[in-house]
Amino acid sequence: MIKQLTNLRRIGRIKWLSVLLAIAGGLLFVGVSIIPAIAQTQGDLTIDFATTQPGVQSMSGFLYGVEQDEPPDHLIEPLQPRLWRTSRLNLYPRLTGFGATFQLLLSDTWGYGRPRGWPYDDYTRWENHVRNLAREHKGKKMLWDIWNEPDLRDPFWHGTRQQFFETYKRAYRVLREELGPDVIIGGPSITKYDKGFLTAFLNYCRDNNLEVNSLSWHELNDQTINAIAPHIRDANQSFRQNPAYRSLKIQRLDVNEIIGPTAQYRPAENLAYLYYTEQGGASAAAKACWEPKGGGPNNCFNKSLDGLVQPGPFAPRAVWWVYKAYSDGFSTRVRTQGNNPRVIGLASQSNGGNQAQVLFGYFEQGRAPRQATVTLTLRNLQQLGLGQPGQPLNLTISRIPDSGEAVVKDLAIVKRQQITVTNQIVRLTVPNIRIHEAYILTIG
Repeated sequence: MIKQLTNLRRIGRIKWLSVLLAIAGGLLFVGVSIIPAIAQTQGDLTIDFATTQPGVQSMSGFLYGVEQDEPPDHLIEPLQPRLWRTSRLNLYPRLTGFGATFQLLLSDTWGYGRPRGWPYDDYTRWENHVRNLAREHKGKKMLWDIWNEPDLRDPFWHGTRQQFFETYKRAYRVLREELGPDVIIGGPSITKYDKGFLTAFLNYCRDNNLEVNSLSWHELNDQTINAIAPHIRDANQSFRQNPAYRSLKIQRLDVNEIIGPTAQYRPAENLAYLYYTEQGGASAAAKACWEPKGGGPNNCFNKSLDGLVQPGPFAPRAVWWVYKAYSDGFSTRVRTQGNNPRVIGLASQSNGGNQAQVLFGYFEQGRAPRQATVTLTLRNLQQLGLGQPGQPLNLTISRIPDSGEAVVKDLAIVKRQQITVTNQIVRLTVPNIRIHEAYILTIG
């Protein structure tokens, strides 16, 4: 959350002591556990490679995090960003060049109290500011996000709710006048899914003949990650599809800040945010940025890609690998079902059907055992030309460690196995998955 900006603003190696592969109903023991049992939770993931999920929207997106040439392109391009939320209009060519939709954070171009004061101090001055920006950047395809976190008094808003609504109205009318009927204007980009606030905002807009083409809010509570999908579905039903709000022409549901400060470097938690936001059906999302653990400039402004890479040397951290694996798979997503909301997985086809991937992890929410045993059931691999009876099948598992701000140049392979398939179902049981960690199973 930008509210942290400038005040305006025992990691051990995983012990692979047992792996069970269940093939054609039989068990092949690949190792034997020799350590005392540790309290674990269980999670089952069933992947059907014959059931694709077309039209999945990628939740790979960012908030500030870059400058003109840094971090270098080779660290950004694999992440395939789909949304970039910033006020740095000089970065428009670079960011849209990655394929990202540019979301202009209009309130950041104005400031928060200083030096201009607040829009409600002089609405004419606010309108002139919006008009000048619109005229200067006419022709650029971008989303106009009117104000950041107007439900947060310090530092982003010192007025009343009604004064924020008026601020939105003034900006909306100028933008529509200057940029025409097709420009996408939205808000309110509040700190959380507050249905009361959203309802009051949308009622005001309806009653004043305003549109909210992009309805937006933030999801930053690291202890309620699995509530994100229900929030998005509720917003879709209550607002976007509700005939009472048809005049608002809501086209998008943008969760334009995700991932709180505790989870910012934790691979499984990052995966969980991406997973639940995607499952809810959001249009796009953007990773929030926070202060580094050791102090220094906020991750929005130290060219660290919101903390995914180390500033300066520009080397990837563990969470970068989560975003890369996520982005590698979103366009060929297949159906995955689980029975434990803290054990989540996203599976996909890749490489033209010659390979498949399962990205999975175990994240913390409330009190939870420190480890998990995860059983992956892989169905219909033969649809990809893999796992044909009598043919070898290569299984490789790589670990994305919970290593904080440390550089992770390459992922360690913790298990590699070749098996001969005798049935259409392959089961892989992975014990001792540590909380906060994520893993990539590559099948090929």
